[in-house]
Amino acid sequence: MVHRSKKSAARNAPTKTAAKKGAAKRMSAAGTGAKKSAAKKTAAKSTSATAQKSTAAKKSAASSASPPDAVRVWRGYRLSSLAVPDFLTALGSIFMPVTVQLQRLYGLTAYLPAVPPTEKAAGVPDEIALVFYETQQAYTDTSLIVAGRAYSRLHSTVFDLSISKSGFPVPLPNRLAFDTPYFLFTDAVDWQTGFSQVFVGTRKNNISSAQFAAALFTFLNQVRENRPKGLEGAIVCVSANWVIYWEHWTSEAASLKGHISDLAKLADLVMLKPSASVQIEPSLTAHYPGITVKGGQSFNLRFPLADKS
Repeated sequence: MVHRSKKSAARNAPTKTAAKKGAAKRMSAAGTGAKKSAAKKTAAKSTSATAQKSTAAKKSAASSASPPDAVRVWRGYRLSSLAVPDFLTALGSIFMPVTVQLQRLYGLTAYLPAVPPTEKAAGVPDEIALVFYETQQAYTDTSLIVAGRAYSRLHSTVFDLSISKSGFPVPLPNRLAFDTPYFLFTDAVDWQTGFSQVFVGTRKNNISSAQFAAALFTFLNQVRENRPKGLEGAIVCVSANWVIYWEHWTSEAASLKGHISDLAKLADLVMLKPSASVQIEPSLTAHYPGITVKGGQSFNLRFPLADKS
Protein backbone atom coordinates (compact mmCIF):
# COMPACT_ATOMS: atom_id res chain seq x y z
CA MET A 1 0.00 0.00 0.00
CA VAL A 2 2.76 2.35 0.85
CA HIS A 3 4.54 1.49 -2.40
CA ARG A 4 1.47 2.37 -4.47
CA SER A 5 1.02 5.69 -2.56
CA LYS A 6 4.57 6.73 -3.46
CA LYS A 7 3.93 5.98 -7.13
CA SER A 8 0.68 7.96 -6.98
CA ALA A 9 2.47 10.89 -5.34
CA ALA A 10 5.15 10.74 -8.00
CA ARG A 11 2.53 10.82 -10.71
CA ASN A 12 0.76 13.77 -9.09
CA ALA A 13 3.97 15.84 -8.54
CA PRO A 14 4.36 17.06 -12.15
CA THR A 15 0.74 18.16 -12.15
CA LYS A 16 1.18 20.24 -9.02
CA THR A 17 4.44 21.73 -10.34
CA ALA A 18 2.77 22.71 -13.62
CA ALA A 19 -0.09 24.25 -11.69
CA LYS A 20 2.34 26.33 -9.64
CA LYS A 21 4.17 27.43 -12.79
CA GLY A 22 0.87 28.37 -14.44
CA ALA A 23 -0.20 30.39 -11.41
CA ALA A 24 3.17 32.15 -11.36
CA LYS A 25 2.86 33.02 -15.05
CA ARG A 26 -0.67 34.32 -14.50
CA MET A 27 0.49 36.43 -11.55
CA SER A 28 3.45 37.73 -13.58
CA ALA A 29 1.19 38.58 -16.50
CA ALA A 30 -1.26 40.27 -14.19
CA GLY A 31 1.56 42.28 -12.60
CA THR A 32 2.91 43.29 -15.99
CA GLY A 33 -0.57 44.32 -17.11
CA ALA A 34 -1.08 46.39 -13.97
CA LYS A 35 2.26 48.13 -14.48
CA LYS A 36 1.40 48.89 -18.12
CA SER A 37 -2.00 50.17 -17.08
CA ALA A 38 -0.43 52.41 -14.40
CA ALA A 39 2.14 53.64 -16.89
CA LYS A 40 -0.62 54.49 -19.38
CA LYS A 41 -2.54 56.39 -16.69
CA THR A 42 0.61 58.30 -15.70
CA ALA A 43 1.33 59.13 -19.33
CA ALA A 44 -2.27 60.24 -19.84
CA LYS A 45 -2.09 62.51 -16.78
CA SER A 46 1.20 63.95 -17.99
CA THR A 47 -0.22 64.58 -21.47
CA SER A 48 -3.33 66.17 -19.96
CA ALA A 49 -1.23 68.44 -17.71
CA THR A 50 0.97 69.44 -20.63
CA ALA A 51 -2.09 70.18 -22.75
CA GLN A 52 -3.58 72.28 -19.96
CA LYS A 53 -0.34 74.26 -19.59
CA SER A 54 -0.18 74.75 -23.35
CA THR A 55 -3.78 75.94 -23.44
CA ALA A 56 -3.15 78.32 -20.55
CA ALA A 57 -0.06 79.66 -22.26
CA LYS A 58 -1.98 80.21 -25.49
CA LYS A 59 -4.76 81.99 -23.62
CA SER A 60 -2.20 84.17 -21.84
CA ALA A 61 -0.47 85.02 -25.12
CA ALA A 62 -3.76 85.79 -26.82
CA SER A 63 -5.00 87.99 -23.98
CA SER A 64 -1.82 90.11 -23.93
CA ALA A 65 -2.25 91.36 -27.51
CA SER A 66 -3.79 94.83 -27.37
CA PRO A 67 -5.67 96.67 -30.13
CA PRO A 68 -3.67 99.63 -31.47
CA ASP A 69 -6.20 102.11 -30.07
CA ALA A 70 -5.95 100.69 -26.51
CA VAL A 71 -2.72 102.46 -25.60
CA ARG A 72 -2.26 105.71 -23.72
CA VAL A 73 0.43 107.75 -25.47
CA TRP A 74 2.04 109.78 -22.69
CA ARG A 75 4.11 112.97 -23.07
CA GLY A 76 5.13 114.13 -19.62
CA TYR A 77 6.92 117.29 -18.44
CA ARG A 78 8.78 117.46 -15.14
CA LEU A 79 7.51 119.71 -12.39
CA SER A 80 9.72 122.81 -12.37
CA SER A 81 9.90 122.55 -8.57
CA LEU A 82 11.49 119.10 -8.85
CA ALA A 83 15.24 118.93 -9.52
CA VAL A 84 16.27 116.68 -12.42
CA PRO A 85 18.08 114.08 -10.20
CA ASP A 86 15.05 113.88 -7.89
CA PHE A 87 12.75 113.54 -10.90
CA LEU A 88 14.77 110.62 -12.30
CA THR A 89 14.93 108.94 -8.89
CA ALA A 90 11.17 109.28 -8.44
CA LEU A 91 10.55 107.76 -11.88
CA GLY A 92 12.74 104.72 -11.23
CA SER A 93 11.98 104.05 -7.58
CA ILE A 94 8.26 104.85 -7.50
CA PHE A 95 6.44 105.90 -10.64
CA MET A 96 7.52 103.28 -13.18
CA PRO A 97 7.38 100.27 -10.81
CA VAL A 98 4.01 101.22 -9.33
CA THR A 99 2.54 101.65 -12.82
CA VAL A 100 3.24 97.95 -13.35
CA GLN A 101 2.32 96.78 -9.86
CA LEU A 102 -1.02 98.57 -9.75
CA GLN A 103 -2.21 98.86 -13.31
CA ARG A 104 -1.49 95.25 -14.29
CA LEU A 105 -4.29 94.35 -11.89
CA TYR A 106 -6.69 96.37 -14.04
CA GLY A 107 -5.79 95.31 -17.57
CA LEU A 108 -2.29 96.67 -18.23
CA THR A 109 -0.66 94.46 -20.88
CA ALA A 110 2.55 96.34 -21.77
CA TYR A 111 4.43 99.41 -20.56
CA LEU A 112 7.21 101.09 -22.54
CA PRO A 113 8.47 104.28 -20.86
CA ALA A 114 11.42 106.28 -22.15
CA VAL A 115 13.37 109.21 -20.75
CA PRO A 116 15.15 111.46 -23.27
CA PRO A 117 18.63 112.76 -22.41
CA THR A 118 18.57 115.44 -19.73
CA GLU A 119 20.48 117.73 -22.11
CA LYS A 120 17.91 118.23 -24.86
CA ALA A 121 16.09 120.93 -26.77
CA ALA A 122 13.46 122.93 -24.90
CA GLY A 123 9.95 121.65 -25.42
CA VAL A 124 10.86 117.97 -25.75
CA PRO A 125 8.97 115.91 -23.13
CA ASP A 126 10.94 114.75 -20.10
CA GLU A 127 9.32 111.32 -20.12
CA ILE A 128 7.29 109.53 -22.79
CA ALA A 129 5.51 106.20 -22.62
CA LEU A 130 3.24 103.73 -24.33
CA VAL A 131 0.85 102.30 -21.74
CA PHE A 132 -1.12 99.40 -23.23
CA TYR A 133 -4.38 98.02 -21.84
CA GLU A 134 -6.60 95.12 -22.86
CA THR A 135 -9.12 97.64 -24.19
CA GLN A 136 -9.89 101.34 -23.91
CA GLN A 137 -12.67 100.43 -21.51
CA ALA A 138 -10.24 98.65 -19.20
CA TYR A 139 -8.31 101.90 -18.84
CA THR A 140 -11.45 103.99 -18.41
CA ASP A 141 -12.69 101.66 -15.67
CA THR A 142 -9.59 102.33 -13.54
CA SER A 143 -11.19 105.63 -12.55
CA LEU A 144 -13.92 103.61 -10.81
CA ILE A 145 -11.34 101.93 -8.55
CA VAL A 146 -9.76 103.61 -5.52
CA ALA A 147 -6.27 102.37 -6.41
CA GLY A 148 -6.79 103.54 -9.99
CA ARG A 149 -7.68 107.04 -8.82
CA ALA A 150 -4.71 107.06 -6.47
CA TYR A 151 -2.41 106.13 -9.35
CA SER A 152 -3.83 108.93 -11.48
CA ARG A 153 -3.17 111.45 -8.69
CA LEU A 154 0.40 110.19 -8.37
CA HIS A 155 1.25 111.85 -11.69
CA SER A 156 0.99 115.27 -10.11
CA THR A 157 3.89 114.49 -7.74
CA VAL A 158 6.39 114.43 -10.61
CA PHE A 159 4.72 115.94 -13.69
CA ASP A 160 3.34 119.34 -14.59
CA LEU A 161 -0.16 118.31 -15.58
CA SER A 162 -0.92 121.71 -17.09
CA ILE A 163 1.31 120.86 -20.06
CA SER A 164 1.69 117.06 -19.91
CA LYS A 165 -0.62 115.13 -22.24
CA SER A 166 -1.96 111.63 -22.75
CA GLY A 167 -4.43 110.13 -25.19
CA PHE A 168 -5.50 107.17 -27.28
CA PRO A 169 -4.18 107.08 -30.85
CA VAL A 170 -6.37 107.13 -33.95
CA PRO A 171 -5.67 105.79 -37.46
CA LEU A 172 -3.17 107.78 -39.49
CA PRO A 173 -5.17 110.20 -41.68
CA ASN A 174 -4.16 111.94 -44.89
CA ARG A 175 -2.72 114.86 -42.98
CA LEU A 176 -1.05 115.13 -39.58
CA ALA A 177 -2.54 117.20 -36.78
CA PHE A 178 -0.14 118.36 -34.09
CA ASP A 179 -0.20 116.76 -30.62
CA THR A 180 -2.42 113.90 -31.85
CA PRO A 181 -1.19 110.30 -31.47
CA TYR A 182 -1.68 107.98 -34.46
CA PHE A 183 -1.26 104.28 -35.20
CA LEU A 184 -0.22 102.99 -38.62
CA PHE A 185 -1.57 99.43 -38.50
CA THR A 186 -4.75 97.88 -37.14
CA ASP A 187 -3.28 94.61 -35.83
CA ALA A 188 -3.58 93.67 -32.15
CA VAL A 189 -0.02 93.24 -30.87
CA ASP A 190 1.71 92.08 -27.70
CA TRP A 191 4.18 94.92 -27.19
CA GLN A 192 5.64 93.27 -24.09
CA THR A 193 7.30 90.68 -26.35
CA GLY A 194 9.36 91.03 -29.53
CA PHE A 195 11.58 94.05 -30.23
CA SER A 196 10.62 97.71 -29.88
CA GLN A 197 12.46 100.96 -30.49
CA VAL A 198 11.74 104.68 -30.26
CA PHE A 199 12.92 107.74 -32.16
CA VAL A 200 12.75 111.24 -30.71
CA GLY A 201 13.75 114.21 -32.85
CA THR A 202 13.23 117.96 -33.17
CA ARG A 203 12.32 120.11 -36.15
CA LYS A 204 15.29 121.43 -38.11
CA ASN A 205 15.74 125.19 -37.95
CA ASN A 206 15.59 125.67 -41.71
CA ILE A 207 12.06 124.29 -42.19
CA SER A 208 8.63 125.45 -41.07
CA SER A 209 6.25 123.47 -38.86
CA ALA A 210 4.06 122.78 -41.88
CA GLN A 211 7.02 121.46 -43.89
CA PHE A 212 8.06 119.37 -40.91
CA ALA A 213 4.63 117.77 -40.66
CA ALA A 214 4.42 117.17 -44.41
CA ALA A 215 7.82 115.46 -44.58
CA LEU A 216 6.97 113.25 -41.61
CA PHE A 217 3.63 112.28 -43.12
CA THR A 218 5.38 111.22 -46.34
CA PHE A 219 7.70 108.99 -44.31
CA LEU A 220 4.86 107.50 -42.27
CA ASN A 221 2.69 106.86 -45.29
CA GLN A 222 5.54 105.05 -47.04
CA VAL A 223 5.94 102.81 -43.98
CA ARG A 224 2.21 102.13 -43.96
CA GLU A 225 1.99 101.43 -47.69
CA ASN A 226 5.22 99.39 -47.89
CA ARG A 227 5.11 97.56 -44.59
CA PRO A 228 8.23 95.43 -44.10
CA LYS A 229 7.79 91.84 -42.98
CA GLY A 230 8.01 91.60 -39.21
CA LEU A 231 6.83 95.16 -38.49
CA GLU A 232 3.84 94.54 -36.22
CA GLY A 233 3.03 98.00 -34.91
CA ALA A 234 3.91 101.68 -35.22
CA ILE A 235 2.72 104.66 -33.20
CA VAL A 236 3.62 108.32 -33.70
CA CYS A 237 2.96 111.72 -32.20
CA VAL A 238 4.13 114.99 -33.78
CA SER A 239 4.12 118.52 -32.44
CA ALA A 240 5.15 121.69 -34.24
CA ASN A 241 8.68 121.15 -32.94
CA TRP A 242 9.28 117.45 -32.29
CA VAL A 243 8.40 113.91 -33.38
CA ILE A 244 8.13 110.74 -31.30
CA TYR A 245 7.87 107.47 -33.20
CA TRP A 246 7.70 103.92 -31.85
CA GLU A 247 8.00 100.65 -33.77
CA HIS A 248 7.35 97.07 -32.70
CA TRP A 249 8.92 94.14 -34.56
CA THR A 250 8.78 90.39 -34.23
CA SER A 251 12.53 90.42 -33.56
CA GLU A 252 15.59 92.66 -33.64
CA ALA A 253 16.78 90.87 -36.77
CA ALA A 254 13.50 91.70 -38.52
CA SER A 255 13.89 95.37 -37.55
CA LEU A 256 16.94 95.64 -39.79
CA LYS A 257 14.50 95.83 -42.71
CA GLY A 258 13.07 99.06 -41.32
CA HIS A 259 13.86 102.71 -42.01
CA ILE A 260 13.49 104.34 -38.61
CA SER A 261 17.00 105.78 -38.86
CA ASP A 262 15.86 107.76 -41.93
CA LEU A 263 13.91 110.02 -39.57
CA ALA A 264 17.24 111.61 -38.64
CA LYS A 265 17.21 113.16 -42.13
CA LEU A 266 13.91 114.86 -41.34
CA ALA A 267 14.53 115.83 -37.70
CA ASP A 268 17.52 116.55 -35.49
CA LEU A 269 18.17 113.40 -33.48
CA VAL A 270 17.46 113.51 -29.75
CA MET A 271 17.29 109.78 -29.15
CA LEU A 272 17.04 106.53 -31.11
CA LYS A 273 16.95 103.64 -28.67
CA PRO A 274 15.79 100.05 -28.50
CA SER A 275 13.47 99.41 -25.59
CA ALA A 276 15.61 97.53 -23.08
CA SER A 277 13.86 94.57 -21.46
CA VAL A 278 13.69 95.05 -17.69
CA GLN A 279 11.85 92.67 -15.37
CA ILE A 280 9.75 94.46 -12.74
CA GLU A 281 8.82 92.96 -9.37
CA PRO A 282 5.02 92.65 -9.66
CA SER A 283 4.16 92.40 -5.96
CA LEU A 284 2.99 95.51 -4.15
CA THR A 285 4.28 94.14 -0.84
CA ALA A 286 7.77 93.06 -1.96
CA HIS A 287 10.90 94.83 -0.71
CA TYR A 288 11.99 96.32 -4.01
CA PRO A 289 14.20 99.35 -4.80
CA GLY A 290 12.90 99.85 -8.34
CA ILE A 291 15.11 100.55 -11.36
CA THR A 292 17.85 103.05 -12.15
CA VAL A 293 16.86 105.92 -14.45
CA LYS A 294 19.57 108.25 -15.71
CA GLY A 295 18.10 109.74 -18.89
CA GLY A 296 18.68 108.78 -22.49
CA GLN A 297 16.98 105.43 -21.89
CA SER A 298 14.08 103.45 -23.28
CA PHE A 299 12.53 100.52 -21.43
CA ASN A 300 10.18 97.64 -22.07
CA LEU A 301 9.13 96.75 -18.54
CA ARG A 302 8.27 93.07 -18.33
CA PHE A 303 5.75 91.66 -15.87
CA PRO A 304 3.23 88.81 -15.53
CA LEU A 305 -0.32 89.60 -16.49
CA ALA A 306 -2.88 89.44 -13.71
CA ASP A 307 -4.61 86.07 -13.33
CA LYS A 308 -8.32 86.71 -13.85
CA SER A 309 -9.40 83.08 -13.84
